[in-house]
Amino acid sequence: MKRNILLGINWEQNSTAALMIDGKIVGCSSEERFSKVKNDERYPRKSINWLLKEFNITPQSITNICFISTAWTPNYILTRHYTKMTIEEYIDEQKKIWYPKLYENKKNISQLKIFKHKLDLKQFPGEKFWKEKIKSYISTDDHSSNKNNLEKGKRIREEVIKLHLKISADKVKFIDHSSGHIFYSFFTSDKNNKTLAISLDAFGDFINYKAVVIKKSGKKLFYKTIVKGSNFIVARLYRYVTLILGLKPNEHEYKVMGMAPYAKEKYYSDIEKKFFKLQDVKNLKFVDKSKYPDMYFHIKKLLDGKRFDSICGGLQSYSEKLVKKWVINILKKNKIQNLCISGGVALNVKNNLILSKIKGVKNVFVPPSPDDSSQAMGACYYYYSQKYQNPKPLSSAYLGYEINETNVKKELLKIDKSKYRIITKNINDHASKLISQDKILARCTGKAEFGARALGNRSILANPQNINIKKVINEKIKSRDFWMPFATSVIEPFAKKYFDLNGKIENYLYMTNCADTKKNFINKLSASIHPYDNTCRPHIVTKYQNIDYYDLIQKFGKITNIYALLNTSFNLHGYPIVNNEKDALGIFFKTKLDALILGSYLIIKK
Repeated sequence: MKRNILLGINWEQNSTAALMIDGKIVGCSSEERFSKVKNDERYPRKSINWLLKEFNITPQSITNICFISTAWTPNYILTRHYTKMTIEEYIDEQKKIWYPKLYENKKNISQLKIFKHKLDLKQFPGEKFWKEKIKSYISTDDHSSNKNNLEKGKRIREEVIKLHLKISADKVKFIDHSSGHIFYSFFTSDKNNKTLAISLDAFGDFINYKAVVIKKSGKKLFYKTIVKGSNFIVARLYRYVTLILGLKPNEHEYKVMGMAPYAKEKYYSDIEKKFFKLQDVKNLKFVDKSKYPDMYFHIKKLLDGKRFDSICGGLQSYSEKLVKKWVINILKKNKIQNLCISGGVALNVKNNLILSKIKGVKNVFVPPSPDDSSQAMGACYYYYSQKYQNPKPLSSAYLGYEINETNVKKELLKIDKSKYRIITKNINDHASKLISQDKILARCTGKAEFGARALGNRSILANPQNINIKKVINEKIKSRDFWMPFATSVIEPFAKKYFDLNGKIENYLYMTNCADTKKNFINKLSASIHPYDNTCRPHIVTKYQNIDYYDLIQKFGKITNIYALLNTSFNLHGYPIVNNEKDALGIFFKTKLDALILGSYLIIKK
C-alpha cells in the first residue's frame, strides 16, 4: 500500500522541516541544529536532507510539499539571508530604512542595497540564483499589493524546492499562516471535545489573530472561525521594546518577560496606561486607539526616561490584561472549557498562566514551540486534515536527531583517559548521586527534542535546592543573564504536590505553561523557579514519554527526597541547543560541566 508522505516546511524565522507519514509526524528539526546558526532563517536544506535520509524517503515518493505562506515581500525574503545581525545593525535598519520610508516618505530605499554587505548569497541554491532575484526585485515590490507580494514569495519558494528535490510544481501546496498555527495546536493536544483554538502573531500573512471553535468527531473535523484580524500589536510591541532595551529582537523577548516580575506596579502602571492608549479590546476585536507612522520610533518616544524594569513590567501587565480581556469576551459567547494557544505570543508563559486561571476554563494547552518554527508541522496537520482525514496527535516532542552509539564510541576513543572517567553500567545511579552532590551534569541521549525547550535529552541538569548553583551555571557554563529563571523537570507523581496546576498533566509536558510553586516546596526548588514571584515552567516527565529520564529523576529523589531537577537547555548563550555527539563533547570540554551522559555512557571529569 502506497504511503502518504508530506514534507512540511517553514522557511522564515527559525526555518524548520517536518515529515508526516500517513497522518503521523515522525520527525521534525530546525535548520539551526545542523547549521549551528541560532534561529537560522535560511532554506532548511540540511534539515530536509536529514529527514529524508533518516526515514529512507526519496524525493519522488513525497506526496506533497506543504509550505506555510508568509507576507514577506521578495526583498524581505532575500534579506532574511543576512549573516548574523547585531543589535546595532537592527537599530540601523530602523534608522536607515524605516524612518526615511515612513516619516520622510522616501520610496526608493532598498534593504538589499543598504545591507548588501550582510547578504549570504552563497547559500543554496547558489550565488547566481540569488543575484538574479536581487536584480529582478531590488527596485520593485515595496509598493506592490499585499496579494502580489504574497504570490512572489510563493514563487521563490517553489523554485528553490524544485531545484533541491527535483520535483514537479504541482506537488507544492501553500497553507495560510494562522491555519497552520491553529491546526498544529489543536491536533497536538489530542482533544476530542469542543475547543477554542487561538493564534496570536506578529504578522503572519496579513492575519495575525484568529479564534476558531474546533471539534473532532471520529474521522471528521468541525470548525468555525469566530473572529480574525490583522492589527493585533502585542507581538510587535514586544519585539520593538526588546530592541529599545538594547536586546536582540525575535530572540530576546523572553528576557523582557523574565525581568517583568521584578517591577513594582506603582512604577509601571503609567506605562501600562500608555500602552492601552495604543490598543484595547472591543467585543471580539482588537481596536486601535491611536495612529502613528511607525511603532519603533513611536514607542521609543513614549518610553523615553522610563526605567528598564518598569518598562518590562508595564509591557507584560498590558499584554496579560489585553489578551485575557479578548479571550473572556470570546468565551462569554461560546460555552467552551478547553483552550489551545499558538503563535509567537504563546511563548509568553506568564500570559498562559493568566489565561489558565480564567473562571470556567479547565484546560489551557500550549504545544511544543508554538512560534513559527512549529509551522512545518502545522502545514502538514492542516493539509492532511483537509485532504484526507484527521491526523494522529503528537505523542512526544522527541522528533530530532538520535544519538548514535557507534559515533559515541568513536568520539570516546579520542578522550584522554587520564582526565576523564567513563562509566558504562548503572549510569543513572552514578549520575543521580553526582547531582545530589551539587555537581552539574549534561544529558545528551536519545532523540533530540524539537524546539527551544530542552526536555531532558539535550539538557543541563542540577540540584534544584542549591540556589548558589544558578550562579555557577550562568557564569561558568551558559554565560546567561543573571535574572533569568531556570525550569524544573518533575516526575508525574509529584507534579501536583509541588505546583498548583490548572487542568490536566498533559498541559505541562512541554514546558510551555507556567504554574505557581506551592509554598512548602519553594525552598526545595529555589534554584529552578523564578527567584522573585516563585512561578515555574514545569516540565512534567512521564514514563510513557521518557522512561530513562524519569528513572534518573526518581533515583535523585530517593537520595534527596526531591523528585525534580533543575533543567536548562544544553547550549552556550547565543548558540543553538546541541544536536549530536560532537556538539555535546565540544561544550563539555569547553565549560565547567562536571559530567556528561552521552548515549549510554557517563563521562566524569577527574
